Amino acid sequence: MPALSKTDEVELLLRVLECSTQSEAWPRILEAIDSSLGCKCFLSEFDDDGDPLSGFGGEAPARDFGAVLERIETEGGRTALQFLISEASLYYPYCKTALNRHTPGSNAVSSQDQPGAADQLSAADAVPPFQQAPGLISPVWRGDRTTILFGCFFVEHTPETVDVAVASETFRRLTKAISPALSLHFQLEKERVGNLMQQVLLSSLDRSVILISADRNILAATPTGSTAFADIDAAEPRRGKLVVKNKLIEAALQDLSAECKSPQQNSKSPGNADQTRSVYVTTADNVPRRVAIEMVPPALADSGSTSTPWFLVSVSEPADLPEELEQVLQDRYDLSQSEAHLARNLTMTGSMNETVEHLGITRNTAKTHLRRIYEKTGAHTQLQLASLIYRLAGLF
Repeated sequence: MPALSKTDEVELLLRVLECSTQSEAWPRILEAIDSSLGCKCFLSEFDDDGDPLSGFGGEAPARDFGAVLERIETEGGRTALQFLISEASLYYPYCKTALNRHTPGSNAVSSQDQPGAADQLSAADAVPPFQQAPGLISPVWRGDRTTILFGCFFVEHTPETVDVAVASETFRRLTKAISPALSLHFQLEKERVGNLMQQVLLSSLDRSVILISADRNILAATPTGSTAFADIDAAEPRRGKLVVKNKLIEAALQDLSAECKSPQQNSKSPGNADQTRSVYVTTADNVPRRVAIEMVPPALADSGSTSTPWFLVSVSEPADLPEELEQVLQDRYDLSQSEAHLARNLTMTGSMNETVEHLGITRNTAKTHLRRIYEKTGAHTQLQLASLIYRLAGLF
């Protein structure tokens, strides 16, 4: 059987290193290996549930690869796919048929390996060409939520004709060439994600924000982020996670998370997706705050990995109203200086008691001023007055 020479190994290493920055090139590399060695190779990524992902060798090949591994039952009743994802040693070469508890064998290619009972398919089932071929499989990468499996099936051979030593050495060299490219790929991804995180924060430095993952892990925060949430008793950091205490904010987060996971949402273009939720919280100081939750597109979307979005959670307070606004109220609505002063301060505090204390006037005087303010501006409630004043504040 064809073997991988030292020259071939060096050439393969150079080619796979290109894939660290061009992940779409992996299928071509795998096809070249198949062609030169007369085998069928897979470099497939699976999530923790065993679902195939689109990264590296592609989703369709990963589905075929996973389907074969799902039909093999290992000790303890687990499928070979479950074992390889959750328990198998990284880089260790496992023989496909030896994984089957119905087939005696060792974790190496054996010339005595025969398809076990779990490998047998009914005539109605579609049998992939590599289904009965001898082969080796190894986990070559484990992330937080995904595992990458590399498999090489020697489709031009049977368990009786395969050269055990050559097959094992070929697989070892292939794995040795692929592993550095994967390490470099994920190192570059880590740096890219870090850069994206910094970009998100730089665009939000003027706000109180916390950037969290879908699991509520705190990824980053502006200097006032944590304190702003504590001030309104809405959320708090705890062991690296954002613990949400406000039921409305929690419901909004869950709603947006569910929206992002739905198939309908995934099929929408970003421009059409509703990626923001808002909750309004009023605290003891009677000043409303807006808590906005904005979905940040998946950080690893380009890698084909199982990508979960980030959430940018921010707290906004009413902006300070400039003193020049009082002159506008006097000129435009003929308010007296005292009335304009009261209107601006009442809008900022939202509390008549606090305003009276701050201005050093009696409550009766404040009520008289407020009645004249309503008459002159056409406002009928404190909320309507605040709306008018904030519209005028847009002039500054």
